[in-house]
Amino acid sequence: MSLLLVRAKATARLKVSAAQLVWLLLADLLLTAFGTWLMVGTDSSFNRYGMASAVFWVPLILFTAWASARAADDDRKTLPGAVALVAIGIVGTVIQYGMILGLPRLGDDFAEASAYLYWGFFVWWVIASIVALARAQQLLPEQRMGAVLAVLGLLIAPQWLFKDNSSLWIPHYDEAAAAAESDAEQARYAAVTHEAMLYTQPALLDDALAHIAPGRPGVPELFVLSVGGHGNQDVFLREVRAVDTLFRERFDAEGRSLVLVNNPATVNTLPIASVTALARSLKVFGQRMNADEDVLVVFLTSHGSEEHRFDLSLWPYRFDELTPEVLRRELDAAGIRYRALIVSACFSGGFVPPLAEPNTLVMTASRADRNSHGCSHSADWTFFGRALFNEALRDTYAFDTAFTQASAAVAVREAAEGYDPSEPQIAMGEAVAPVLTAIERRLQVNAMGQGQMAGVSPPDSRVAAR
Repeated sequence: MSLLLVRAKATARLKVSAAQLVWLLLADLLLTAFGTWLMVGTDSSFNRYGMASAVFWVPLILFTAWASARAADDDRKTLPGAVALVAIGIVGTVIQYGMILGLPRLGDDFAEASAYLYWGFFVWWVIASIVALARAQQLLPEQRMGAVLAVLGLLIAPQWLFKDNSSLWIPHYDEAAAAAESDAEQARYAAVTHEAMLYTQPALLDDALAHIAPGRPGVPELFVLSVGGHGNQDVFLREVRAVDTLFRERFDAEGRSLVLVNNPATVNTLPIASVTALARSLKVFGQRMNADEDVLVVFLTSHGSEEHRFDLSLWPYRFDELTPEVLRRELDAAGIRYRALIVSACFSGGFVPPLAEPNTLVMTASRADRNSHGCSHSADWTFFGRALFNEALRDTYAFDTAFTQASAAVAVREAAEGYDPSEPQIAMGEAVAPVLTAIERRLQVNAMGQGQMAGVSPPDSRVAAR
């Protein structure tokens, strides 16, 4: 702990020997094994293939200490440097696992503060490692740059560039449960291949579009189109349904919302999500909206690709690809002026440049070269969907404020579960911003009136004060 606190006398207490280094390495390995066991869960089995990931840092530490010693032209300083790095790493590992397991328990109200705390500690850990290495090797001032470069270049960078997410522990495999799941999966697609779907789907889309109400003149409103793309995971179905409900109930979009979704369970009840269905829906929305005051919210949730293609898949059908260029083309063709486009998918940041313009707000769940997370078949929400819709937009009507809150919450959850940061993106057009603000203020006034009637205070009172 003294090393982590950068105390001057901390390195003097180290009893440097090869045996001490071996024991410290073993202690850190045991701590890593225990920490990953707590994260995966007690109902898990040891994974010997995860050992490569667990000991990946050992040669890096030794090489880092040696490189720093070579910068000082004294190979004898390698052992003290390695001991100092491992010793400070043990304390850092304990604190890191404590934060990963403990910070989520603070709740969503502390999400942003938790993210700063976690990454702040990581930066401090790096700085303390540099100081401990320089002091343990008794480097002269002109030699200390070698310690800085060694830690940053040899110890930190390779672990970021060549990260192996193999865990020492994996959940128990239940063969009977896996067989039952396989049978259920086959039964799941029976409705999709039934010929009745070919006749049911056009009627479902026509009926849904017929019920889209026209905008009210002089009342700035949101119209909402929610699209669940990948048909093999129920999380996207749950998400579009929940988002549709949120906008109808909280954002006054009743009668002005539509769900398109690919899922075997809904092929006879909801319109499927295809480029053709999307284009037809956008055309109807464009006809029903008041172009100068209404905003169309398009929420897209699915898997994404590095080529920035949004996954519209429903086996055994093969739908046209949905790219940001296709989406913009159909929005333009429909004559929709103001747009709020929210894309929740891996690599979705690639949608920002083709779609961003003055009349458009674009939000994505990740950077153009990053994965987003939370696409579990059993989950109710993806990480980004939960943070933005189920949390932030229940407390505010402001999309930009909600995005800031959601990004912080996503960062905390990703760190807690060991994922690389997705880094959600946003581009707010200068022309659409005041239109969204007008809608936010109207919704806030309505909420204040309802709150006064009910005798309670509404959320997000700061909107009215803008």
